[in-house]
Amino acid sequence: MGAHEQVVRPDHRRFAAPWGGWRSASAVVFGLCGVAVTQPLLDLFGRNPEFFVVGRYGRAVIIVFALAVAVVPGLIGSGLVALARALGARAGAVVLDLVSAGLGAVFGNVLLRGLGGDGSGQAVVAALVGAVLALALLRWAPGRMLLELLALGNVLFLVGFALMSPTSELLLGGPDDGDLGRVVVPDVPGPVVVIVLDELPLTTLLTPDGSVNGQRFPAFAELADGSTWFRNASSHDSLTARSVPTLLTGRLPEEGALPTLRDHPRNLFSLLGPELPVARYELVTDLCPEEVCEPPPAQSIAQALSDAAVVYGHRVLPPSLRSDLPAIDHSWGAFGDDLGDGAAPAAVEADVGGEEVPTESEAVDRWAAIPAAERSAAGQAAILLERGRAITPDPSLHLIHVALPHYPWVLTPWGTRLMDYAVRVEDPADPAYDWTSRQQYQLQSMQTGAADAVLAQVLAHLKESGAWEQATVVVTSDHGVSLTPPDFGRHPTADNRQELYRVPLFIKAPGQTTGEVRDEPAQLIDVLPSLIDLLDVETDWELDGHSLYDGSPAGVEPEVGSSFEPALEVVRRHLAGSPGLDWVALAAVGEHADLVGTALDDLTVGPPSSLGWTPDHGDAFASLPTAEGRVPQLLTGVVHADRAGLPELAVAVNGTIAGVAGGYVPAEGGARFSAFLGPFLAPGANDIELFEVERGPGGAAVLHQLG
Repeated sequence: MGAHEQVVRPDHRRFAAPWGGWRSASAVVFGLCGVAVTQPLLDLFGRNPEFFVVGRYGRAVIIVFALAVAVVPGLIGSGLVALARALGARAGAVVLDLVSAGLGAVFGNVLLRGLGGDGSGQAVVAALVGAVLALALLRWAPGRMLLELLALGNVLFLVGFALMSPTSELLLGGPDDGDLGRVVVPDVPGPVVVIVLDELPLTTLLTPDGSVNGQRFPAFAELADGSTWFRNASSHDSLTARSVPTLLTGRLPEEGALPTLRDHPRNLFSLLGPELPVARYELVTDLCPEEVCEPPPAQSIAQALSDAAVVYGHRVLPPSLRSDLPAIDHSWGAFGDDLGDGAAPAAVEADVGGEEVPTESEAVDRWAAIPAAERSAAGQAAILLERGRAITPDPSLHLIHVALPHYPWVLTPWGTRLMDYAVRVEDPADPAYDWTSRQQYQLQSMQTGAADAVLAQVLAHLKESGAWEQATVVVTSDHGVSLTPPDFGRHPTADNRQELYRVPLFIKAPGQTTGEVRDEPAQLIDVLPSLIDLLDVETDWELDGHSLYDGSPAGVEPEVGSSFEPALEVVRRHLAGSPGLDWVALAAVGEHADLVGTALDDLTVGPPSSLGWTPDHGDAFASLPTAEGRVPQLLTGVVHADRAGLPELAVAVNGTIAGVAGGYVPAEGGARFSAFLGPFLAPGANDIELFEVERGPGGAAVLHQLG
């Protein structure tokens, strides 16, 4: 052989051919992209049609999205190989090797995550194995042929997405046949208002005796005083896309049904919409007929692809690299939005330390100009207020479903928001586990207080406008959330059903002026039948629920049993040791709970402590809230000492013990702490101090300030 022939490696000779070589290399790239990118993404989004429903993506956008996922990565990879090939066969071969190894490494991590592995070390091994396997197949003739044939997988993945995934229901078939049966709606005396909150367990609102905690949640207490409170109410599902349709249709959730009109043609909108003007805000569902409701604007394909890129990063990257990505467990999309985008969440008109924060109208105006922030907690608070204030005394139908007090818990009842998300230690063996677990209840209660403050303004508007007297009002939640370790979140277990399924349910009938508490079991599927009864609507619809007003028996067993006592057991567990029921008491936890709310002037302050500390965002304390409306209601920072043996510390805000610091986790320069603070922050400069506490005879406290 000549010298030139010795330079070209045998396994890349096909690449040297002008068409056959590029075609072969492109097929290899597309094949690897199929298993590394196309399949994981189309499988994930195919199984989660709610993403497209919430984003209001039409059929055309969904199709373009799928085609982009299946084609664009392969085009980019094969384009890189083609450009390198223009420089010579060797350059093309090297780039093909690099692209193949990279895609193989990605596929290794896709496979690892699919098998349940998620450690950084595991990810490195999986990437190396995937890269080596891809290169080995590339150099082995049968293996290379296999990689080329894998290119056809992109077509199969597309077909599966379009024809066989749950999302295919959004692409296939037309609307239902439209048979709404017999519906006769008499004159409705006033507005029909249905407010659906999200991820709110009833237990958060309660005192140990089973009443609404009016000190923290005065609006809910007001509702209880002026409506029928079905105290023993529950949902049938912990997923919004399944629970909200049960409320709107009176039917149990069906397996595989999507939260769309096509799968739920008989609902509250199709019942009353032909006779009443409709104003709806459906966050996750899309059940209103187009002839009744103007379709909301759809998100762009660019937003869908941007969200897909973030989701893909969470799917394939190891934990050390995922930490810099936007969180994907805070919303159904627009994942780049974070705590601080946009204006202050001052949708709650309140005062902090005697001075007003920005008014609700200013906040609504600012948030309305920032569409990307719509799904943030602050954006949802503004929407609830804006939609509630738009209700008039005229007969009409209003549905407002907002993601409040849904996680992330960042809003305060005082019109401000946290500077950072809370971090929960997940290892029960870690000393910080109990501390950070308890903060979940504190922060969820705080954001429930923010929702309550907005609800108070909505109720005030209804009464001041004259709409309240003849209005039919429902206030409830789609489901709850478990705030009790170790079963946090919304995955049902035998031990968390009371928080997961029990929800508040208040119904005010037209003309009702006094409150009533009823303890017979009620369910979300009973809401529509109850509205039909209260409004004297005639219909032949067959419903799984029943009217809560006509004395009819329930035909469906609730998810939580018929006794209310288990709910009270959860309340007592959360409030065990609490010195009271107000916001100060919520911050009174830990070894020094007895000091919270006490003025420094009433305590003994001794010599300084040998410990030092550095707060996060310390520069902001000179002028609170910040321009974005943030405050350190969850105070975090670093104590300059080893975590082992560190005591819990008292936190003073403007001369009053406002909380207790603990939950130490190792950090550079010491140990990180967190402290939930009571309502002692004030507008302007704030003096925040940490104290080591020495206990003397009888528990008397001597404070030693940290430097």
